[in-house]
Amino acid sequence: MAVGNGRGTRPDERDTVSNPVVTVVVLLVAGYLLMALEIFVIPGFGVAGIGGLACLVSGCYFAYHYLGADYAALAVVLVLASTTAALIWMSKSPFGEDVVHSSSLGSARAADPMVTQGQVGVAESDLRPSGIAQFGETRQSVVTEGEFIDANSKVVVTQVRGSRVVVEITTSEPA
Repeated sequence: MAVGNGRGTRPDERDTVSNPVVTVVVLLVAGYLLMALEIFVIPGFGVAGIGGLACLVSGCYFAYHYLGADYAALAVVLVLASTTAALIWMSKSPFGEDVVHSSSLGSARAADPMVTQGQVGVAESDLRPSGIAQFGETRQSVVTEGEFIDANSKVVVTQVRGSRVVVEITTSEPA
């Protein structure tokens, strides 16, 4: 008496999907989903990001191992092109603008002769320990002695040495 599923297969064989194309596609999609999860939901570069990267690399490896060099090259090109396109899109999206610091440090000048010791101004950015402060009409790159000062706090110049302007927090009014 024959035992089996009626299709001429042995009883220990299972009806599973063993198509390598499906494996490659699943790995690549899982990689992109894990990377998206890492970018949009979980801060930092942790388990989801590393897992996503591992899935993308594994998908390219499986494409080479099971499908040949042509499909592996196609998989690598698709991964690189889609990653580049995603980075360009993200840098121009509202989400990307929130992630990338948008204040321009280029308009801040190095040491300005108008900034003198004892001059009071306002921190434009968080000073952790360096940042930008406004002294009258002058924006100036400044540093602290190590303490962190929040943006919009009043600061006073304690030292001007070359291009280095050292400030500390103060309670007096800006001049």
